[in-house]
Amino acid sequence: MKKIGILLLALIGTTMSYGQLAKIVDKDGYVNVREKGNANSNIVGKVNSGEIVLLFDVDESNPNWSTIDTGISNEMGGYVHNSRLKRLETYTHIPLISSTNNELKYSGSNIDITISMGAFDYKKNKSKFSKHQGTNFLWEYNGQEMRGTDGTEPTKHYTSIKVKQKGIDIVLPTKAYENMFQPSDAEYTACYYDKTDNTIYLTANNSDGAGSYTVVWVFKNGKYEYNDVFILF
Repeated sequence: MKKIGILLLALIGTTMSYGQLAKIVDKDGYVNVREKGNANSNIVGKVNSGEIVLLFDVDESNPNWSTIDTGISNEMGGYVHNSRLKRLETYTHIPLISSTNNELKYSGSNIDITISMGAFDYKKNKSKFSKHQGTNFLWEYNGQEMRGTDGTEPTKHYTSIKVKQKGIDIVLPTKAYENMFQPSDAEYTACYYDKTDNTIYLTANNSDGAGSYTVVWVFKNGKYEYNDVFILF
């Protein structure tokens, strides 16, 4: 469970700003996450350089520090000095070239991305779901914790995500997105390119209410590396 104090402070002090993802950048290979926004505060954990975190700006008395939350792969909350944070939105933006209810296309910097979405047939796929122990809440899809519905039946899903760099397909396994339900439209989807590290970041802020989540897919040197999910609640 993420640090309750950090979450409560974020909820009371601000409203989460979608898209505020940042990369940890530190020559030592990692950054210390501290309990409070100063260099003498207790260290609550470490985040490796290159990892993606979600930012909260909740403490105006410490303008050089930001509150961060890590993804579900390494759940942690605390303060990081701003000099160790590089917001994804400051990298090269891959522009949206077309958008429909079921398809988003991005192209630029020799990168082409096509995101396809559609209605989800729950009855047809019911056997792939499992429920949370002792409840009727849907919990997993195909062995992975599902995102986007807060335990109810999903109505929309990604049907495919295709990525090309310099005309070469980057294979994204179905497992990387099949449990990410209720995908959003172009307003809440973005793609960025870090030319220095040859890394593509595809981000989406999906669903709403208690089911809302942010996901980032990371592609480096022409290969899919990983995804991570950030949940406020």
